[in-house]
Amino acid sequence: MGVKIAIEGELPRDFGLARPKLKAAAACFAARSAARARQIFREVTVILQNDAESDEVHRGILGVEGATDVITQRYDALPPEPPGVYGELYVNVERARQAAPKRRGWSPAKELLLYIAHGMDHLSGADDQSPADYARMRRRELGWLKGLALGVAALFLAWAPFAAQAQEEEDWERAYGSVGGTLVLPQGGVDMRRLGGAAFRLGYYVDDFLAVEACAAALENVAGLGLQGLWHWWGYEKVDPFFTFGATGWIDGTVGPTGGIGLFYHLDDWWSVRFDAQATLGLDSSPGMVYALSAGVQYAF
Repeated sequence: MGVKIAIEGELPRDFGLARPKLKAAAACFAARSAARARQIFREVTVILQNDAESDEVHRGILGVEGATDVITQRYDALPPEPPGVYGELYVNVERARQAAPKRRGWSPAKELLLYIAHGMDHLSGADDQSPADYARMRRRELGWLKGLALGVAALFLAWAPFAAQAQEEEDWERAYGSVGGTLVLPQGGVDMRRLGGAAFRLGYYVDDFLAVEACAAALENVAGLGLQGLWHWWGYEKVDPFFTFGATGWIDGTVGPTGGIGLFYHLDDWWSVRFDAQATLGLDSSPGMVYALSAGVQYAF
């Protein structure tokens, strides 16, 4: 049996979000949060508020002055209640309306759903006190929203009774892919020459700073494959530098260790523009060094 969701308070009509749809979205977020933490959510009440009401609750529960986006209250079951998590989310509708215009292509309804996802994330014990923890939560919650847009909600809700035995869903959300153009400049090689072509990468974040990538390049008359690590200062800053290290093999060309530097320019929480400059030291071929410059776009799943 899935979590029981109740919606209280006024939902503005101009949000274009029907109450049943909001309830279904909240149930999906609850199921995914419970699956991540391997917990059982029993009942969650979502209470829609304005700034004044949020300020009152903020003072009463946390002793903090001022309105906020969402406040989470968790209650563990007491006998004879069945074991599990019971909670209340105090969600600020007025704040959602104010904040939405600050995001390109964003709506008050999406902002409201993001607040509910964030509250459900906190309900399972997730913490956002450090920048790394905040980034991890935000990436996960945006993935939940994206799942709704792709129609995953109904499938996930059907699977929710088995969520406690499921692998943490955030695993696949750490994956990303990129595609772009590359320019290869061998150092005096005979089997390779200055070439332009396409570059592809598929990666996975091991943690918030380190990723592992499989790389491929397709050029005019030569191809390359590589495996590398990427270390960067993760966050939601627009400009995000990184460096890479690994090994690359160019078919009919240079094979050896690779190192480089690069830069992300984050367009939003999913899309980024990526620039790379790398050098491969040839161990058994005539070019000696092969330099590669590339630029493209990256998408976080």
